[in-house]
Amino acid sequence: MPKALLDTNIIIHRENNKISNCDIGHLYRWLDKLHYTKVIHPHSIKEIKKYKDKYVQENFSVKLNAYELIKVVVEPTEDFLRIFTDVDKTENDKIDNYLLFYVYSGKVDLLITEDKNLINKAKKIDIGDKVLSINQFIVKETEANPDLVDYKMLAVKREFFGNIDLSASFFDTFKKDYKEFASWFSKKSEEEAYICKDDKNDILGFLYLKTEEANENYDSITPHFEKKKRLKVGTFKVLSTGFRLGERFIKIIFDNAIQRKVEEIYLTMFENRKELQILSDLLLSWGFIEFGKKKTYNGEETVFVKKLRHYDTSLSVKKNFPNISYNVQKFILPILPEFHTSLLPDSKLNTENEVDFLDRDAHKYALQKVYISWSYKRNMNKGDIILFYRIGEPDSTKKYASVITTLGIITDVTSNFQSKEEFLKCCQNRTVFSQETLNKFATEEELVIVKFIYIKSLKKRLILKFLQDNNIINLKSGPRPFTEITNEQFDSIINESKTDINFIMGI
Repeated sequence: MPKALLDTNIIIHRENNKISNCDIGHLYRWLDKLHYTKVIHPHSIKEIKKYKDKYVQENFSVKLNAYELIKVVVEPTEDFLRIFTDVDKTENDKIDNYLLFYVYSGKVDLLITEDKNLINKAKKIDIGDKVLSINQFIVKETEANPDLVDYKMLAVKREFFGNIDLSASFFDTFKKDYKEFASWFSKKSEEEAYICKDDKNDILGFLYLKTEEANENYDSITPHFEKKKRLKVGTFKVLSTGFRLGERFIKIIFDNAIQRKVEEIYLTMFENRKELQILSDLLLSWGFIEFGKKKTYNGEETVFVKKLRHYDTSLSVKKNFPNISYNVQKFILPILPEFHTSLLPDSKLNTENEVDFLDRDAHKYALQKVYISWSYKRNMNKGDIILFYRIGEPDSTKKYASVITTLGIITDVTSNFQSKEEFLKCCQNRTVFSQETLNKFATEEELVIVKFIYIKSLKKRLILKFLQDNNIINLKSGPRPFTEITNEQFDSIINESKTDINFIMGI
């Protein structure tokens, strides 16, 4: 039976009903499903006994038998401790070393923690795959064990506030942080929010957006905002499910920002809980910056800002998105029909049989996806544009059934992997292929992984005949993998497809 060592921060959140972290519930359910023994270190017990909240201490004492207590404490070696002399500064750092050494010495299979420093330490000694955050663990196990997922399908949709159950435990953190939340929620009865539920009607994600004009009062924010039209992310929360729901909501935020023609996106939030720190990490990874602070009678919040209509060449493609540079290479990339909708569910054809838009497959939720290719071409670069071309069914007239459906932007091109683990990590939860198939691919040397961001589906799908008639593709064939096209050819496709793309020119 596998063993999982739980850090003190995990146990405290588990046993404290006053600190609501729904991710903990998902974690413990997965540990039980996979028959993990939950291990606790004696040093964690000492830390819990020092904890100010007596409720946590009493609750933990009652439930102590739910954990396996380490009976023999293994002392870290001098050589091991010497690795961290430059980063160890507190007593907690020393306790972390005990937990880390227990994993390092093979006594347990993994350590689950919400401590970033501990996770970084693990990477330093090459056991990063064994020291995971809650979200990393759930993502990993969701991919490896899709049959054990609780829900058959998830769906993100717009819903009136008045139809949403405010008494759901999902909203407890908002009620705790914002005294006026319940009354504010009630006043929004006729307005809409984006909500994600599972097939048991449990809420897993919530997003409310508001457009603010340039004359909005921002006196409570320091430093002061310039006068601009903005999209405010008023309420945003996503639980860790292993399905990258955060990315699905980020895409919704960006799409709304472009549609509403704003110059900036911003949100304010507290950072007093681990789940909020996870959310801030998500925002930072997609190019938001910590701008300043907002003072309210609930306390001081951090202000995050994302600039639009500007491309910063010093940042990655991902951090610039949805700002897209026009001055890049442009390719057509064929994809087989059996993989098309699974990888690009937003671009499902009307002629296809009904499929679950969002279901058990984690890659369908991801904004950043993976395409695996054996093409001899390797001249693709970060920032290059891809037009996905869905090949027609074998029994169809391909001149009319094969269509360009989707626009994407390359964020990474990787080949020559040094290990199977490196390859699998690169693909994690972002490709149409099963774990079994990926394990087979990992032994092959010629493949290349192209990571890309889904931009949008073309409004009008252009058939192969259009490409041939306009001398974009050879009359006697369809496009080959990564067929490069000129700016003029690309423009003709975009214009004919009636698709509006907000490119940043001249970069």
